[in-house]
Amino acid sequence: MNSKIKFAIIGVILSVLLAILILVIINFSSMQPRQMEILKPPPALLKVDGNEQISGIGSYCWDEADKVLGITMSSTSVCADYEGIHTPVEPLRSSSPFAAHLSLPLNEPPQELQLKVIQVTDEDEIIRSFANDRAWHIKEGNYSNLTPERESDINLSLLPGLYVIEVYPRWKEKGSVTYGFLVNVQ
Repeated sequence: MNSKIKFAIIGVILSVLLAILILVIINFSSMQPRQMEILKPPPALLKVDGNEQISGIGSYCWDEADKVLGITMSSTSVCADYEGIHTPVEPLRSSSPFAAHLSLPLNEPPQELQLKVIQVTDEDEIIRSFANDRAWHIKEGNYSNLTPERESDINLSLLPGLYVIEVYPRWKEKGSVTYGFLVNVQ
């Protein structure tokens, strides 16, 4: 057999073996358990008077499915239960009445969307060692049902003070999350 043909056959065999090795490595890495801090709902956005705030993320149950050609190959679910309602550190500032524009992070609308507005004081804050958000004691109040859409305009008329806006969406495929926003009404 010609030496060029031998080298060509060896090259093809090595290429096939390398491709198989790469596929095995990719398959093995996809089977490894995900780290829990990675599986977390994305934040929502609230826009008031042209200023935007990224939500705090509180308690949630979130699902992530790995699909190949529309078939679920594996699924990971994580639930996290946090104390209080989590908000950003700095509040949005507004005068009353005002319109707030809520943007949820997923393209599909939720099955359910609820909102609760709670006036808070310094005594309501849960003192913790985290500097990237604030947490507030949960107070009694009524949830308002919003039309379950990805984008919502919310008209609020509030007395001057500091308010936590708690938003609770629930999606059929992904799960539910508690979002928190902080607004200071002048």
